[in-house]
Amino acid sequence: MTLEFLSNIELFFSEEITDKIISLRDDEYIHCVKVLRYKSGDKIFVTDGNGKIYHCTITEIHKNFLDAEILIYTVQKIKFPHIHFCIPLLRNKDRFRFAFEKLAELGISSIIIYKAERAVKEKFNLEKYRKIAIETIKQSLQANLPEIKVVQSINELNSMEGNKLIFEQNSEKRFDKNLINTSEANYFIFGPEGGLSENEINLLRDAQKFSLAENRLRTETAVIKAASILTQ
Repeated sequence: MTLEFLSNIELFFSEEITDKIISLRDDEYIHCVKVLRYKSGDKIFVTDGNGKIYHCTITEIHKNFLDAEILIYTVQKIKFPHIHFCIPLLRNKDRFRFAFEKLAELGISSIIIYKAERAVKEKFNLEKYRKIAIETIKQSLQANLPEIKVVQSINELNSMEGNKLIFEQNSEKRFDKNLINTSEANYFIFGPEGGLSENEINLLRDAQKFSLAENRLRTETAVIKAASILTQ
């Protein structure tokens, strides 16, 4: 079964899966049964967020959940398993959410939220953004839920093993995906609205530096453009 065949489906999400049965609960159950009016015997598609999309038949509808028998499944590989997009919390929550959603939509499998010195200091709501990621992969028919991680500083980020890449306007080297080894760990680091602090820049002095455009880009624009170049 190919993804072309899946182009016009409604995709559900469930982590409650056995060898033969998938169950939908809570919002997924309500959307399936109460909103879309699926009934016993109807066919549905469900992803587990771990690379599989299941084609199923609803077998039983209960008061608060339904069971569906797995008929067949298709596997979707992670596009760039070694690429990590590292983005700071932004003052404008809508712009931050937009960038986050687009990363999930473009198939970025690892998103690291770090606390930059010049970024907002509020707590990151991990559960909220996991739900946003689930809705995004369902909408874009993706089978891999991005891994979301929170780190406390650039120093913690810099200690992770792998290549560090900073995107800044003044770099003479324009970003090209052919310039990086995608079989190695690569951390794409984007600064907040006020830019990285002098201390953070010193910590990342060995990082590769790339530009994305001749003009200065907002953080969320830079994030989306880098992801688009990578995935095109």
